[in-house]
Amino acid sequence: MIIQRREITPKDIEFIREMIKKGCNYACEECRSIPLKEHFLKSLRYRIIDSLNHPSKITLGKERRSFAICPKDDLLPSVKKRPTFPVLPFCFLLKEKDQKKSELASILGLEKRLSPEGLYLKLIDCSISRIDLTQDEPLVYVSCPKIPADLEAKIGYKRVNHNPNKKVKVFGYQAMITTNIELEIGLELPVGCACSPADELDGSYSIPEREKLIKEHNILPYFDIGDCGFDIKKVFNHIRGTSSIPIIDYNQRNEKTDIKSLRKRGYDKKGTPFAPCGVLCKPNGGYDKEKKTVSFVCRKECLTSPLAVPDSIKDCKYLEYECGCCTHMSIKAHPRLVSEIPRCSDRWKKIRNLRSASERSNGTCKSDLDILESPRIYGLSMASIEATMACITTLLKRVMSFVMRITLNLMRYLKTWDKSYKKKLAAPKVPTFMLSLIQRKRSPR
Repeated sequence: MIIQRREITPKDIEFIREMIKKGCNYACEECRSIPLKEHFLKSLRYRIIDSLNHPSKITLGKERRSFAICPKDDLLPSVKKRPTFPVLPFCFLLKEKDQKKSELASILGLEKRLSPEGLYLKLIDCSISRIDLTQDEPLVYVSCPKIPADLEAKIGYKRVNHNPNKKVKVFGYQAMITTNIELEIGLELPVGCACSPADELDGSYSIPEREKLIKEHNILPYFDIGDCGFDIKKVFNHIRGTSSIPIIDYNQRNEKTDIKSLRKRGYDKKGTPFAPCGVLCKPNGGYDKEKKTVSFVCRKECLTSPLAVPDSIKDCKYLEYECGCCTHMSIKAHPRLVSEIPRCSDRWKKIRNLRSASERSNGTCKSDLDILESPRIYGLSMASIEATMACITTLLKRVMSFVMRITLNLMRYLKTWDKSYKKKLAAPKVPTFMLSLIQRKRSPR
């Protein structure tokens, strides 16, 4: 989201081709013709012969599956176990008169073995793409059943609406919509859109979209508000490089957040340091631009609220100072955690709450206009066009609604001089500290 000297809120919105039980993030054109290795056909042949040697194990019509290992070489290092896919599923049936020859029996050379038993080997799902008979042994090529029709769409995850702690797999694309907030007139406009496969990381498109926004729209945001998906060090550096303030949720990742670990490292989840007595310090004096540090003091809380102090210190040396213990948190040392506006402050919360503008933009594109709810699209280019058109439609709708609302209220006020219409024409109230930040002035105490 942008606050200009405004605010920008980027937010991902998934538009899904289908909830998936099919699909693969590594699928490509080569997956349509995968050669089966010789040992696979041999093991399948031995398996069928073993069943024929023990007729009691055969259940007519019951599907039997064999699995081949994915031959892809570009799997991620985190994938410890190679994925498998079902190949040549078959079942045994009683052979009928004038029945065609079994394709699978011909490939495995088991026609003579099946005839005395009166059985027919039926291939349930023919995934064979081609057969090479130029060699001594037939080389069978199969198509992976997990390959999707749209190779550009990928598998991603989204949170369940009724249970945010649970994630489900989806197959399709996602759009990152950037919303601009005009605080003085209370207008929220989508000004940017980037479309990508559903498996892409949120922050990977943040910097290019931001550069494009500044160049084409001549917008230099004051606040950049985003969720923890944009918690990447290079994103913070880029935002601060344009004299903007990042208001991005902190992603704890694998950090230990129990009280013992926090006390040991010296600061809590929000980057607020502990005093020697164990009490959390409070912001003091704001942000030092030259040193790039944020100041905190304990304010002698051991005197005002002694019960709130975990480990009180007798004859504390910091009691001699006016504000008690004073410490600093450096942005250079903690670029992701420490912000120019402390995370523990009410100012941070008020600015962060503006991120709901991006949710409203997403809701307009999906629910109100019903454009990105479940579109039938094929290919990344079509998905990008769909997302861009949704943003343009939302932009036009909000601009026209704003113009019509102001015009009608002004006309009614001039006709009736009713004060209720005058109130509707008044600009929305903006917190004083936020206006002072935007206008580069110091906020009054």
